Amino acid sequence: MRTSIVEGISVFLSLFDDNPDVKRTFCPPAECYDPQANADCKFGKPLPSLSWLIERGNLCCLNFPVAMNAGLAKALGVMLKLDFERAVLNRVPMMEKNPKTYFRQVLFLCDEYQHFATVGESEPTGDEKFFSLSRQPKCIPIIATQSISSLKTALPGESWRTLLQTFRTKIFLSLSDDFSARIASELCGREDRLKASYNLSESGHDANVSFLTGKALSHKANITASKSYSPHHDLRFDTKIFMELRNAQSVTIAYDGTNPMPPMFCYLKPYYNDVNKSYFRQLADGEL
Repeated sequence: MRTSIVEGISVFLSLFDDNPDVKRTFCPPAECYDPQANADCKFGKPLPSLSWLIERGNLCCLNFPVAMNAGLAKALGVMLKLDFERAVLNRVPMMEKNPKTYFRQVLFLCDEYQHFATVGESEPTGDEKFFSLSRQPKCIPIIATQSISSLKTALPGESWRTLLQTFRTKIFLSLSDDFSARIASELCGREDRLKASYNLSESGHDANVSFLTGKALSHKANITASKSYSPHHDLRFDTKIFMELRNAQSVTIAYDGTNPMPPMFCYLKPYYNDVNKSYFRQLADGEL
């Protein structure tokens, strides 16, 4: 048992031995953490705890090209994310102990989230547990992923459903795969709609058979057209709508902080365009 554990840890830590710069950055000598031996930072400047950085409003950025080492880049990104989540959740007991103290809001912003998503399932850690508790420590999580399919591929089993339901506001841009479009359409729900149906009928009196064409003929014919409506329980937004969304258009399931809002079309404006110019004016002028 001990040998298998040591072997697993050694395989993971071997990722940091491939490059001397990586080893020097993420595996500094023990003297680096000694405040007396490293008073002049000759062994390097250690990274403060994320709790200290969060409370002081600092930024912590990881600059690691994926092409350099894809496995190590993903491991470092996931570990940094988990350390951040742990530091944010540790604010909860501090807030309860100091109810009169003001705690700043925290933003969690992650692009290409499918590369860093983790779920704990039966374990006490995981993004789905952090997002469900993120409002209490004043954390605002905003994530962007390629599609629901890419998120499903990165997570085991059906755990992606548990993670997806923690996002109260969902903004769907144009989708190109049928699975993501179908799930997005089902998330928007169904509603009762009146569906029109038409009926055309023709009747004739004193009909005869034509010796030339062999068809029935009548000198007295009537044509009746009728239109009726019947309720149908249809999807609010069909899958076709998600696949045909144009640039700067989205279908949004919003939450205003108190009550959920019905799914609706949203017209977006890029940040580099004039904010005082409406979407339709920008579209007419060819800016979108």
